[in-house]
This record gives sequence, C-alpha cells and structure tokens, in this order.
Amino acid sequence: MTQQVHRHQHRYRSLIAATAVLVAAGIGAGSRTLLFAGTIPLLFILQDALATEPSIDNQLHVKRELSPGAPLPGQPVSVTLTIVNTGDSTIPDLRVADGIPAELGTIEGEPYTSEILRAGQKLTVKYSVSTNRGTYEFDSVQIRARNASGTIVAESTITPHGQTSFESRVSVDDIPIADQTMSTTGPVATETGGSGIEFYATREYQAGDPIGRINWNQYAKTGQLSTIEYHEQRAAQIAIIIDARAAAHVSSQPSLPTGATLCAYAATLSLGVLLDDGHNLTVMALGTPDPVRSDPPPAYASTDEQRAFAARAAMICNAATTGNDDVTTDAAALAVDGGTVDQHRLLSRLSDHEQVLFCTPALDDAAVSITESIRADGHELTVLSPQISNTDIGGRIAHLNRTNRLFEIRTLGGTVVDWKRDEKLPIALSRALRGINA
Repeated sequence: MTQQVHRHQHRYRSLIAATAVLVAAGIGAGSRTLLFAGTIPLLFILQDALATEPSIDNQLHVKRELSPGAPLPGQPVSVTLTIVNTGDSTIPDLRVADGIPAELGTIEGEPYTSEILRAGQKLTVKYSVSTNRGTYEFDSVQIRARNASGTIVAESTITPHGQTSFESRVSVDDIPIADQTMSTTGPVATETGGSGIEFYATREYQAGDPIGRINWNQYAKTGQLSTIEYHEQRAAQIAIIIDARAAAHVSSQPSLPTGATLCAYAATLSLGVLLDDGHNLTVMALGTPDPVRSDPPPAYASTDEQRAFAARAAMICNAATTGNDDVTTDAAALAVDGGTVDQHRLLSRLSDHEQVLFCTPALDDAAVSITESIRADGHELTVLSPQISNTDIGGRIAHLNRTNRLFEIRTLGGTVVDWKRDEKLPIALSRALRGINA
C-alpha cells in the first residue's frame, strides 16, 4: 500500500459568513430567533473542524482472481476482486476501482464499485474482459474512502494478492495429443455393415466371425447359424480452416478481440472436441505462413503427423490470432479485399469427401469466393462466423454486407452458424458441430 493522501474538503467554511451575519442581526435586533438561526450553520462548521479521517491504512485486504488464469486468445476472462475490511471501524463511503490494463475493455460488469463497508465485511467486484494474443499487466487497485460527512477523503493504491498479469496464447496443452495408434473407428455411422452398436442386417455365418455377433435366437428357431452386422462406425475426415487474412484482423473496438482471434479461438476449441470424438483432422490458417517450415499460406497440420500434431496445431492457431499491438478498427478496413488466396493450394490440402469447418468473420467478398470453391470441389461445408461489427454507421454498413455474404454462402449449400456477440462460444460451437457429428 502506498502512502495515503488526505484531502480536507472544508465545504462548510462558507457558512462562517452566514453565521456572523445572523448573529450580528440577532444582537442588533434583539431577536432570539436570529441568534438561534446563527447557531445552525455553526454546528456544520464545528463538524467540519472536528471530523476524523477515515482509516484505510492496513485495514483493507484485497485479492484479485482470474478465471481462466491463462486464457486462449478471444476467450473471456472473469475477474473477481475481493476487498475485506479487517479493521474495527466502519468505512462509511468506500470506492474501489481495479487497475484494468489499458488494452482491455470489459464485456460484462464494471471494474469499480462503491459501498459502506463495515468491520469484518467484504466487498466483491466482478467483471469480464476478452483479449487478443499477448501479455497483460494489471495496475494496483485505486481506493478512495470518505468520512460520514464527506469532508475528508483518504486515497490510496493497493497491490492486491493473487494474479497481477496473464498471458493469452494457444499452448500445446490446449490441444489433445493425437494418439499414434488412433483407430479409424469414430462416431459417424455409415451405410456399410461391420462392428458397431446400431443394427444393420444379418448375413450367413462365416468361419471366424466373432461368437458375440452370432444370432443365437435365429439358431434356436431354425438351426441355421447367421451373423449380425451393425452400422459400421468410422471417423470422419474434417478440415478446420481459420480465416486469418488481413481483412479478418479487424475489431470494432481496440479493447475487443479481432475476427481472426475469435476464429482461432473457435478452431482451438473445435480441435479439442473433435479429437476427443475420434475424428481425423487437419487445421489450416489462411493468410498465415507455416510457422515451422516457412511455407507460404495456408499454414497446415494434420493428425497424420500423430504426436507432432498438437504442437504444430497450437503454433498455427497462435500465429493466426492478432497480437495486442496489431489491432485495427479502421472502418474502411471492414470493406476492403483482404487479399487473394491460393485456392488451388488450399483445395489440394483437402482430401476427397473431407468435411470443412470454415471459421471466418466474412468481412470481404473473398470469404464467399473461398466457400464457393470448397463447395464446388464437393466438400460438405459448415461456416462459423463471429460477429464483430460495431453499431455506428460504418459498423451497420459492414454488418449489412456481412449478412448478405452469409446469405450467399447459404445459397451455395453451406451451413452457416452466425455467432452473435452476446452468445457464448460453446453454444455457437455446438450448433456448428451438430451436423459434423450427425
């Protein structure tokens, strides 16, 4: 805690003149009423003179908690600031403001509050922030206390216990390791018979068929051996494409994540869900050179790389995000062409019948062109599109253009999930993955 600064606010000293006038008038006129009236402002003056300082020195215990402590870029971070009055006296008017980093803005709640804090009681401030890639340092907590009459203010800064900084990035631990012996069995039922859980058909028994799949009921009735087949479960081949072109590195406000950051956040969570479900995956980032081999965009990694996949996928997702010093909010940038994409190179990375999850803010017409090429190449397509446009005139125009682009994508046969600004990603992601897991 830094040294306190006490500022006396003698707000009642102006009443001295009023007291003098009333007393003089009362004496001159011989009026007891005026003399009594002159004592009333005198009481306020005495209260000002005798007021004691509100004590906050070594009386407050402050703790800050962040959840999660190491967020993914674009992931909301919940901040809880707890202030406990460990002293024996009440603080009549306590005002608290957390030292939120200048690069961050709140997406829920406020980082400040005011309240009467009695001895032994605690005050809690809760708010949420969202980040781009980078390291963020919190400042000390600003404390201001007033006495009951408001004539004395004590100010102080307190370095809270708990976390004072965090780093937002994609790490290897955020992506499950693809098992070297990954099975081709997965959650997608096919129209072919084999091992599984859903009945498909029966056929004539062949030597070597598992005894557990023999149709014993039919054998009991007819004496003929037959084998039960089920809908064979196979892992789907899925490509997750992140739109990290120049047009996607745009945010409606400097303190909010960009479209590219939100797309990389969605891709990172998708990787975890789909890997856990047993699918075979590739991840690509448009506009991002390969962070390992320095190959031209798009950066690419596949579960065929087995245990190296987690590290490479984390590097690609991290490279696709926007650094906290690279955010642009230029309204004109929302309408420009975000750069050409080598669509031949992109399509060459997709295998036959591979499903595509394309994460794009759809801020330029190239996003539609890319989806058109993917559909023309015969791939099932789901588009997850984060909404980032603002509510001003430029933002409304950008929002209208984006709405038209998403409509075009739907007409091309793609499934579109419009991720609203006030919608939690897991909810939007569950809608996007519903068709893939069906």
